[in-house]
Amino acid sequence: MSRPIMSLLVGLGFAIAVSACATPTTRHPVIAADLGAPAASSDMATSLARPGVVTFQRVAFAHWTGGRGTFIDRDDPRTAEVPQGSEEATIYAYVIDHPRFGRVLIDAGVSAELDDRLNWIMRRSVRDLNVRIERTTAQWLAGQTAPGAVFLTHLHFDHVGGLIDLPLATAVYLGPGEAQEGSRINLLLGSPADAILEGHGPLREWAFQPDPEGDFDGVLDVFGDGSVWALSVPGHSAGSTAYMVNAIDGPKLIVGDAVSTRLGWEDGMPQPVPAAARAAADRSAERLRRFATAHPSVEVFLGHQSRTGQPGTQPD
Repeated sequence: MSRPIMSLLVGLGFAIAVSACATPTTRHPVIAADLGAPAASSDMATSLARPGVVTFQRVAFAHWTGGRGTFIDRDDPRTAEVPQGSEEATIYAYVIDHPRFGRVLIDAGVSAELDDRLNWIMRRSVRDLNVRIERTTAQWLAGQTAPGAVFLTHLHFDHVGGLIDLPLATAVYLGPGEAQEGSRINLLLGSPADAILEGHGPLREWAFQPDPEGDFDGVLDVFGDGSVWALSVPGHSAGSTAYMVNAIDGPKLIVGDAVSTRLGWEDGMPQPVPAAARAAADRSAERLRRFATAHPSVEVFLGHQSRTGQPGTQPD
């Protein structure tokens, strides 16, 4: 959602120089994760041949509409042939039930209270995107078992907003450097992650080590049994994390906004990121596509759209 926000700031005449130094995404405390054993990508690939032990469900929480420049970099010549237009996007979260470790969410859905916590610049941007809530995290949670943990793909507000509706004791995990990633824009946006995380305990940062085979920046066996894997895929943000879930009904790859739409996945269109993050974003997207191609049994879940021609891509 960075492009609409940037357009709004420019239109209002704000100068990035308002802040003399970069402001972190959040000043919320961060500690080392208490889960996750470093592994190689081949370990993960081998685990996919074993029967899954966790159940998996995708839940749609909200929908929004953005111009294609929200999702692809219109300044990159590779996007020149993509016609102007808009894309429909969905805010998803994913429910994992593990026989030993209980319920976990990947990303957090949305909250009806989010709007009140955002500053007026963020509220204006969200309204410009015509966000339509299908269900809030609080509504989904009614009558359900609350998750003990949330594994974040990244800290952008459309992936973490539902934390407002979850118990404050819920453990929250994220990729390295995600909380500390600095930008002068964060000051103007009012640090939405800080507003969302208010009252929650420290964020737990995945302790990735380099993948010995170089297929990803890092691979973690989250529970130590091959059921859930965290993959370091920086670029969209410093700590962007994908998750491989070896579910009972087959393996699922949740890529987050490392690739958010079909334009990025099927057509290889680059997403809008700062120049310093371009190489990492392109590399992470290509690594995810390469892994999925090499393992055709894996069902891929993009950040905000379904893949065409894949199982389970009917509207939620």
